[in-house]
Amino acid sequence: MEFDEFLRQATALLGLQWRPFHRKGIKRKVERRVADVGLSGFKEYILKVKKDSDEQLVLSKILKVTISRFFRDEEVFDTLIQSVVPDLLKEGSSELRIWCIGCASGEEPYSLALLWQENFEQIWPQVHLSILATDIDGNLLERAKEGTYKNSSLKEIPGGTVEKFFKKEGGFYILDQTIRESIEFKRHDILHEEPFLEMDIILCRNLAFTYFSKGSQIEVLKKIALSLKEKGYLVIGKKESLPLTYPTLFVPVFPNEKIYQKFS
Repeated sequence: MEFDEFLRQATALLGLQWRPFHRKGIKRKVERRVADVGLSGFKEYILKVKKDSDEQLVLSKILKVTISRFFRDEEVFDTLIQSVVPDLLKEGSSELRIWCIGCASGEEPYSLALLWQENFEQIWPQVHLSILATDIDGNLLERAKEGTYKNSSLKEIPGGTVEKFFKKEGGFYILDQTIRESIEFKRHDILHEEPFLEMDIILCRNLAFTYFSKGSQIEVLKKIALSLKEKGYLVIGKKESLPLTYPTLFVPVFPNEKIYQKFS
């Protein structure tokens, strides 16, 4: 079996989008996995994947490239600070609930917690910030809980914040324990499990609307709409687009930053 044919079958099986993967890198990773499980080629491996749900999870992780860093796409976080969060706080709620879907090693939810500490904690002490961070990969979640990062992950953090909230040890930066403990990390599969409810903001960046098939994207979007409160906000990746059914569910409020509001 040729690798492209393997990819076509695998992505259809996993609910992923047939897209121009970086063939060489992905192919090498899949070949290593084929060897690790003691098989001779892609044909035998796709048969195993079809029968083994655990192997489907392994392959799904291989095919989805995880790129995560603090304050990725800085202008998105600027808009959250300047417009989205203040708009929600004006409603007078005692709690602000945020869900980060596909949180990887935790940079995104921790960025939000740092923003809250630096911009809103003093002004809105009566409001409790609740951040739920989920991912399908348990190993990534354990790394996230540790809160230990290389300098390359911190390059976009605003000046002074690193010195205030991180301690350098042996070439790594360890995030302050109070920030780490402010995030609730859970293993969750957005494609196959029910969503968490009553959210004010959901960030689903560079996951569902990049890797999932169009049918799977629609299902995820419906779950996100169900999860959000009335007038809640959805943030997706800067290079992503919502499936064509979105106008019945969301309206773009900051199109350059790919921030949408639940349609009411």
